[in-house]
Amino acid sequence: MRRILGQLARKPAPGSDPPPPTLVGFDGDPTDAWVTIVAPRDEGAAHLLLVGRSTGLEVRMSLTDDPRGWRAHVTDGDLTVFEGETIDLYLVLTAGAGSRRRRVAGGMDLEPLASVGQPRRWYTTIEGNVSVRRRRAAEVIAESGTFDVDHYLGQLAGSAVDELPEGTDPIEHYVAKGAAHGLDPSPMFDTRFYQRMNPSVRRNPLAHFCEYGWQDLRNPSPLFDTWWYWSKHLDPGDDSVNPLVHYLEVGRQQGLSTRPEPSPSRRLGIGHRFGEGHAVRRVCLFAGYDPQGVVDDYVVAYVRELARHADVYYLADGEMPESELAKLADHTRGAWAERHGEYDFGSYSRLVERLGWSAIEEYDELLLVNDSGYLLRPLDDVFGQMDSRACDWWGLQATKGIFRTRDVPVNRFHEPIPMESVRGPLLDRFEQDYTYDFLVGSYFLAYRTPVIRDPEFRRYLASVAHQEKKHTIVQKYEIGLTRWLVHHGHPFDTFVSKLYPLHPVYTPWYFRLLDEGFPLLKRVFLTGNHYEVPRLADWADRVRRKVPGADVATIERNLARVADPESLRRNLSIGSEAGVEDVPVPDELLSPEEFAAADRLSPKHADWWAFPVCGFSHVFSGNERAVFEEVKDDPSIRKIVLTRDKEVVVDGVNVEVVPLESPEGQHRVMRAGTIFIKHSRYRNVVHPVSSELHNLIQLWHGIPFKRIGYASADYLGRLDRVDADQQQYRAVIASSKVDALAMTAAFYPLTFHQVWNTGLPRNDFILRDEERLPADLRDELAKLRDLVGDRRLVLLMPTFRNADDGGAYRFSPEELARLEEWQKTHRCVLGLREHMADAGGMYGSQLSGLETIDLSADEFPDVEVLYRESSALITDYSSAFVDYMLTGKPMVSFAYDDESYQLERGGFYDLDLVFPGPICRTFDELDDALDGIVDRRVDESYEFRRRLFFDHLDDRSSARVVERVRDLTEARGVGKPLGERVA
Repeated sequence: MRRILGQLARKPAPGSDPPPPTLVGFDGDPTDAWVTIVAPRDEGAAHLLLVGRSTGLEVRMSLTDDPRGWRAHVTDGDLTVFEGETIDLYLVLTAGAGSRRRRVAGGMDLEPLASVGQPRRWYTTIEGNVSVRRRRAAEVIAESGTFDVDHYLGQLAGSAVDELPEGTDPIEHYVAKGAAHGLDPSPMFDTRFYQRMNPSVRRNPLAHFCEYGWQDLRNPSPLFDTWWYWSKHLDPGDDSVNPLVHYLEVGRQQGLSTRPEPSPSRRLGIGHRFGEGHAVRRVCLFAGYDPQGVVDDYVVAYVRELARHADVYYLADGEMPESELAKLADHTRGAWAERHGEYDFGSYSRLVERLGWSAIEEYDELLLVNDSGYLLRPLDDVFGQMDSRACDWWGLQATKGIFRTRDVPVNRFHEPIPMESVRGPLLDRFEQDYTYDFLVGSYFLAYRTPVIRDPEFRRYLASVAHQEKKHTIVQKYEIGLTRWLVHHGHPFDTFVSKLYPLHPVYTPWYFRLLDEGFPLLKRVFLTGNHYEVPRLADWADRVRRKVPGADVATIERNLARVADPESLRRNLSIGSEAGVEDVPVPDELLSPEEFAAADRLSPKHADWWAFPVCGFSHVFSGNERAVFEEVKDDPSIRKIVLTRDKEVVVDGVNVEVVPLESPEGQHRVMRAGTIFIKHSRYRNVVHPVSSELHNLIQLWHGIPFKRIGYASADYLGRLDRVDADQQQYRAVIASSKVDALAMTAAFYPLTFHQVWNTGLPRNDFILRDEERLPADLRDELAKLRDLVGDRRLVLLMPTFRNADDGGAYRFSPEELARLEEWQKTHRCVLGLREHMADAGGMYGSQLSGLETIDLSADEFPDVEVLYRESSALITDYSSAFVDYMLTGKPMVSFAYDDESYQLERGGFYDLDLVFPGPICRTFDELDDALDGIVDRRVDESYEFRRRLFFDHLDDRSSARVVERVRDLTEARGVGKPLGERVA
């Protein structure tokens, strides 16, 4: 703290004119000085007045008696209210009802009354008056010792800046011209880099760094990491030395490192593993704080649960009566309270001092836990999982990006990243960030023997010091310790399996953490809501749904006691639908215009999922049916199946089946947060739903071979219509990385991150064990087996053509006879399934004289049943061949109109490269290919081609889609924001 003491001298002799207040002396050092002012000591009161020269802002300083006169105490805080303006000093003398103000006059030059990092200095004006002003940039730089004159002058030659005029101070030249042209004042200070990384800084960049930047842990260049150097080579608790100054004066000569190694992942070891059956002994240092000095019920419950797994020691940062600490007596080995103002890490450091490292190292694990979170569930699962993993230290979850770096592009990733990926190259990539912001949440940390015995870790905890700013606490101790441990080769792990965007315990991702077993609810999530998470008013219900045993009542009592009620109400009400009155089902069907208006006024429910049936066949099958099956027994989701003219019978919990084109159907659609689409918004939903109000998820109906959507040659000249429809979707699914690229092209203007590589849900029905299939699919299988009998079923599945019946192949009588002979020879039956959009039925009429089975969607809604039971497939360019590859069975392409079809629709791929069987362009070639097809073994290229289209060869594609929909809904809400609309 800087102190300025003004002393006023005795009253002059009677009869003489009183002299003006005069500054006559200065005594002290830059951080602790006494300024002596001689002035008449009239009868009556007096005070010192600081007046802003521009604003007129006044700060009154009281004067106290002193054997030598009067004395005023001025602190930095008294000066900062004036921001950057000049301040004049006045002595105000009061006698009776009047007062008079006299400006302090000076009779000497003053040295700066400010150290590096402090922005003001005293000076005398030409009139002899005394003022306080902000130090000029050149003065700050000159006093800092960071300016390298030789380095600066060496850059002038060949630069756009004029040569240094004779007699010009290089520092003044840098401030006036050099910085604007990007010249560097030191090898370790990059002017353009500092400006680029700190765009809000308006002052000279080096002056800003010397005054504020280094204390704010900003880096002067890519070559120098301020906090790394500070914590590595200096006392981390001492903030009196600018690390860059230390390096220039001392560290450079000693060869000290200026930043960490760029690839810390290479230093990570294999991790400490407990032996099988080992009973882990833990010690827990618990940091508490309560503004009212209370040990709250939620803290008692938290400590009690921790005591089941560890020896707990408690320290509160604040005054707390013994009666409150006594609440913890049955659950702790010791409980204390003292005000130290160093937050949680200050409590941890003091508890370590109380216990001593010799006692702590007798344990297998050291826990550092604070009271910032409410415990929702027991910790058995947390400790059970983590005890089985190899690591030197662990936490509950990791974070990439904090509030002050939330807009940095690298932190705006859209989906969670598996932690095993984070601990590799990504960990190295984080080192490239200007502000290092990766951390393992410090509210619950566990350190094992390799860390506990590390002397550098002990030094780090011992160096904890008071910080004026919250963000420096985060950077130094929360983020800083994570980085420190990683660079010292200590491998880490987290209970939560993924790295979620930003700080997930404070964002909508929090509710997805609960699905992973996360045990806490951070209080600031509700009381601060820094990320403006919408609809938190129902937090209690959402928590209960995911953690049925959570003690919500205790949490609510604590919030009522410590939270500001108005602030809490405001934070919980963001984005809520409070005041929105729902209306009953209308009496009659609304027109499109009426529907659109009603849609905007209707509340939206994130847990209402709508499943329209197929817009062509009107059956409930395919991807949408598979997703429904995945969630049908989940009571937290209301499933709405929207039918057309065919009956749909499904079972499940919280399920309703209503006609799409009915008042009730319209009512449900308007309120559904998520609507699944199979073809297009108009084809499947009919009603004009708005993507601004709903999450429209495009499931499509296959893995396309032919070009669709924006990529199709068929839509040239109509791309504006395609664009208008496709920009409504919140997401599209794909089955592989290759397929994701095709779907990104097809569904432009969506971007690649809006294409989910989940696999197609309907393919779960191909790969799943028969006994786990839905009952109606098992019935279809039984029906198909009865129809096929002891014959071999060969599927015939042609694709759709714009020419409809004019595009179908016309078999000659001789060719039909050859097909009939083939059937007899191989005991085959043709199962005909024409495209759902093909109304002509040309193949059915042509092949009516052969042994055929009608496998249309009317008879067999679920094509996956056909794939499972068939022996081979005949198609042309239908994407059915892609799904069929999951069976590993043979197939033939009858590409009789290859050239014309390519002109009509085009393909994403070269058929010859991706089709895993014979490609026949004449009937003779087809006839040859069919011979023995049912007994043919596939070749080695089959698996290669299958891998192009399938990254997932399991029956969990539906589960992955459901997980992504939950992520989307809970993390980003319902309705598509404007920024997601275009690529």
